[in-house]
Amino acid sequence: AIGVGALPSPFGAMASEEPIVAAFAPASASAPSGLRPAAKLLQRGMHVVLRDMEATQKVFWLGQGCKDLRMGRYPPIPIEAVLDQPYGAILRRSEGGQWLRYRRTCEEQPPPPAGGDEGGEEEYVSNALLAQDNSAQALSPGEVSELKGRCSGEEVVAAIASNSATFATKTKFAQEKYLRKKEQKHVQQVTLLRATLFELCDTYMKASRNKVCGLRFDMLSSILCQADVQTGGRYLVLDSACGLVVAAMAQQLCGSGQVFRMYRGGCPEKALVELDLGERRSVVRPLPLEVLQSDDPWSLEWLRQPEPTTTGEASEELLASKLVSRQERFRSRSADLRGLQARPVDSLIIVAGDEESDLASEALEVGLSHLAPGGRLVVFGQHLQPLAARQGVFRTSGAFVDVKLNQLFTREYQVLPQRTHPIMTAEAMLCEGFLLTATKVTNEERASGGDAAVDEAPRKKRQRS
Repeated sequence: AIGVGALPSPFGAMASEEPIVAAFAPASASAPSGLRPAAKLLQRGMHVVLRDMEATQKVFWLGQGCKDLRMGRYPPIPIEAVLDQPYGAILRRSEGGQWLRYRRTCEEQPPPPAGGDEGGEEEYVSNALLAQDNSAQALSPGEVSELKGRCSGEEVVAAIASNSATFATKTKFAQEKYLRKKEQKHVQQVTLLRATLFELCDTYMKASRNKVCGLRFDMLSSILCQADVQTGGRYLVLDSACGLVVAAMAQQLCGSGQVFRMYRGGCPEKALVELDLGERRSVVRPLPLEVLQSDDPWSLEWLRQPEPTTTGEASEELLASKLVSRQERFRSRSADLRGLQARPVDSLIIVAGDEESDLASEALEVGLSHLAPGGRLVVFGQHLQPLAARQGVFRTSGAFVDVKLNQLFTREYQVLPQRTHPIMTAEAMLCEGFLLTATKVTNEERASGGDAAVDEAPRKKRQRS
């Protein structure tokens, strides 16, 4: 059965912009312990998401060597203009070429909805009689380019609107839409956003959908809810979505618990790094899938104990430091494998791409052997047929209960006075992928032969009577 619905997000509100007033709160205000006074201001060593006027987003790291930020066709944004700014601040390029903070005033708020005078009479107008042949604009493309070279973006938009022969005859709604489209094209403006799970997921989906396996923010939220990710839990994960799943789990665990991440080949940690988790990312422990599949994992190269080497080219101090680092890496890997083998995990999560069906099957086979009875199984895929076949296998095996196949439907709405409607674009992405969930159980009749013999005796007695 395929259910349609959405689950509440376990990682907080989706909006990442914060009120500007909160950024200037006094340092003496009450704050949680361990929170730095400048935690809401951008500093060196942090990540920030920039969103331009066309809703294009990009993640930047404000490292020590970072001098400017390059966003699309915009001129470089100096790092000095970004540092010490609060999250949610808007930077706009001024007439002199400087990036300054921009604040909306009450005069720039949208006008009240059109619809007559205070007496309640409504006026019905439309744009049906306006020609759509681009002959209403008096300015040529060359003149617009000249204006952009010596005027600010707001002045260019005002000049274009004043030289339009049909702008005054448009409805108020059409005028707002016209000005908004011109601002997106001629005004150079970026918004500074906190690198949250929602913003990272949205940024990755817009940049490259295949690299994150088509994992949308609502699917990521549903995975965390279905797997019952909570502090102190133990989880086994295959994450091929740039580390989005393990990053979300590490944030949810808050440093208490274990996330064993299976991988083959590379182990991308893009989301783990850009989420700025700090010490909380230490709960994620990578383990190669080949090690978990091997009958004797201690004989593999990944777990081989380092031996001291002697070469005449390097100094003894360098060799000693390399040997210490190798031994520390060996101890860490050994502890991770023993930690997984110590006791079963609470949940198994599989997130793989279109071309990784074999990898997902192998990881599922290995992970089920480590899943505890009563543990949750969550498998995300972009195609219905493989998951539907797997659902049938789980239901007939008798080893799983509550086997469900879900598909989430999410649609973005434009919320404006008297014109609230769904976003009608080809990139709406209403449905993205399917989620197979189940709970593992034990078959007591197969596990204990004595119970089966006890049940067989009364059955024969009833047959004789």
